[in-house]
Amino acid sequence: MNNHKGLLLLSLLWLSAFVQAETPSPTILIDNWLSDTQTQYPYQGEPIQWKFAHPAPPVSLLPPVWQKGFDWLNAATDKGINIKQYGGGTLYGVKGGVKAIRAGIADAGTCYSLYESKGFELTQAFGVSTVAPDNPYLTAKIITELAPKYLSPEFEKRGVHLGHIFPVKPLTLMSKTPIRKPEDLKGKKIASFMRPSNAAKVMGYEEVLMPFPEVYTALQQGVIDAVIWTDMGFVPFKIYEQAKFYTDINISIATIETCINKRSFKKLAAPLKQAVYDTQQKLMLGLVDKNVVFSKHALEMYKEKGVELIQLTPEERLVWTATFTEVKQDWLEKCEKSGKDCKGLLKDIDRLTEQYKGMSDSALVQSMIDKPVQGIIEF
Repeated sequence: MNNHKGLLLLSLLWLSAFVQAETPSPTILIDNWLSDTQTQYPYQGEPIQWKFAHPAPPVSLLPPVWQKGFDWLNAATDKGINIKQYGGGTLYGVKGGVKAIRAGIADAGTCYSLYESKGFELTQAFGVSTVAPDNPYLTAKIITELAPKYLSPEFEKRGVHLGHIFPVKPLTLMSKTPIRKPEDLKGKKIASFMRPSNAAKVMGYEEVLMPFPEVYTALQQGVIDAVIWTDMGFVPFKIYEQAKFYTDINISIATIETCINKRSFKKLAAPLKQAVYDTQQKLMLGLVDKNVVFSKHALEMYKEKGVELIQLTPEERLVWTATFTEVKQDWLEKCEKSGKDCKGLLKDIDRLTEQYKGMSDSALVQSMIDKPVQGIIEF
């Protein structure tokens, strides 16, 4: 009997390993989507030309991912819509994206809520420490499901449609001197791409807002002492050449929002509207996956460049967590003054985190590819 049980257990373990080995990775799932060149949204009218604007330089990881998505959209509509990128801030910079898209400077493009002074209290919640889960695939699913209720209305009120929100892998810290605990930040000048947490006030550092391309020079000239950003920014902008210490701590996620001009979208024929809409969430997944895969290789590159990787002890991490909790509470108090359902958003984020935390990254991605959330744009 015991031998039979042992054989059964071994069989189950082998079957489990086989199933896991056969499960496509998120990268493969996304590549399969992008390689599907069949016409899925038949359209027989005149081809439509759109402009997509962003501030990312050619060395950024993002433009190639956007282009693959735009190429897929062109194929899926039988060349019904062609989207051309205008990068490097040629149409507008990091700031002013919402205003530029609303004015029709581009048909679609990035519109960072980070640089909006008000009106995006709920959207900006995802950039607050400990609000969103560390897993970007899980955060992506949560954002899309909550967008119709909480996030899209903020964009609609500002005169644009929300295309998608790309959750960047959790922000961390690169500095010119070692940072092991929150107290080490006191008095420092930091370029931070984390808002609206009011973390600078709570943690005692001075936040310096600046365009991405200026960070390297600011470090070099001593204008700032550290950068709160992501590997996707550290590497292409070569921050590791000036900041030789990398603190292994997840500070918060960051988000990159995409807006769509309402007039441009309204003019589209019904099949093209659906195609553009469905592409948004799938394109966001491509960005998430690229960011995750890239970050896995970044740490080895830092070591090769002479950067000291500061690994925190469990006790040191608890100190950061306690500070982040204070940052989150400070944000919540300010958010509620806007009259919006900030607590409701936090409860729904926690609820969906609990609901989906058992899903694999591949399962999360497949669910979003198969069934994009509807209602983010009403049409």
